[in-house]
Amino acid sequence: MDSRIEATQRELRKAILSLAAQKDIGAITVAELACAAGIDRSTFYAHAASPADLLLGVLLEDLNPIRLEVLDRSPKAFAEAGRQLSRQLVEHIERYAAIYGERDATRPNSALHTVLSTRFRESLELIFEHFKGARGADNALEPRYLAAFIAHGIVGLVATWLNEPAPRDRAKLEAMFGVVYSTWVAPGRRRRRPTSLAKPR
Repeated sequence: MDSRIEATQRELRKAILSLAAQKDIGAITVAELACAAGIDRSTFYAHAASPADLLLGVLLEDLNPIRLEVLDRSPKAFAEAGRQLSRQLVEHIERYAAIYGERDATRPNSALHTVLSTRFRESLELIFEHFKGARGADNALEPRYLAAFIAHGIVGLVATWLNEPAPRDRAKLEAMFGVVYSTWVAPGRRRRRPTSLAKPR
């Protein structure tokens, strides 16, 4: 790749992460982003269709390896990897907490409710297709509906956790991911209540 193109991409990446940490991605204009990256509008459009598209690409650099790791596993192997995968998701959310966090109680965060939710839904549809035939009775549930249901639930979990005062308890979010994972995602996994969520005796 041309060194000038690489330099422009680095500046765009830096600019979108900085701006998206300050305000909702839906409020960021192409002109503002291009100015922050030190380029003109036409150069911006050579790299992305919109600020949201650019942010999605940056976040996917972090999310795609997690999805590929899941799809590389057999159903049995995946069922044994839930804790590790949950930890990787929490690490991603912590890395980009400034971008995913709610800034205005009157409107949802676009990065969280559009970008992350859409990616979770698409990934879950691929996972369900990958494990087709291994879910037993769950085969009665149409994958795209189930994926949408779970994706929006995950976003709700993340939003609630991010709204808690710092320092946040990451073990709590990992445990909740574990509930979602063991209940809906992992085929044939025994459903057990995580220790951290068990009711006191």
